[in-house]
Amino acid sequence: MKRRIAILTVTAAVACFALAAQEKKAETKKKSVAAAADAGMPKPGPEMKELRGFLGTWTTDETYEKSPMMPDGGTGTGTNTVRQGPGGFSLLMEQHSKMGPVSFSGHGVLTYDPNEKVYKMLWVDNMTPGAVVSVGHKDGDKLIYTGEVMMAGKKMKAKDVISDRTPTSYILTSYLDDGSGEKKTMTSKVTKQETAAPAKK
Repeated sequence: MKRRIAILTVTAAVACFALAAQEKKAETKKKSVAAAADAGMPKPGPEMKELRGFLGTWTTDETYEKSPMMPDGGTGTGTNTVRQGPGGFSLLMEQHSKMGPVSFSGHGVLTYDPNEKVYKMLWVDNMTPGAVVSVGHKDGDKLIYTGEVMMAGKKMKAKDVISDRTPTSYILTSYLDDGSGEKKTMTSKVTKQETAAPAKK
């Protein structure tokens, strides 16, 4: 009887060992397949990684020049929230500003196209019908986006210049050209919000 129990115990142990070895082999194969699939997937390039410096929550202090759209000019404040898009290949931006009684909301998608070797931005907001598609390039330490926008039924050239970048701030300057020459329309000082200190216990 004892011998039978011993044989059964050894048999069970061998079966468990074999099962564990089989599961380990299957797990290893699964990881190899995943690694091979991952190795064939594209990765964000250095240009896209550089854009990650815009990730986070920022405050904006805006100054508007006198223009047909804003005859008296003015100032505004807002919040700019930027998070990473799918696969790390884009940034998703959300802007909310207040200019006196006027509320502004806009959404942007920023990316880098390695095929065309240009930065691209798609922008929509509550003041401009349709979408604005801009193409960007670096000029020294500046990032410059250019595109076209319809305003008051008129097509205009638009330019946004990001300059004076530090890890915690940058300047955004916007220009419009209705055919009579490029004019500055807005300057925004963008500052990263401080991380909240942990609550004291």
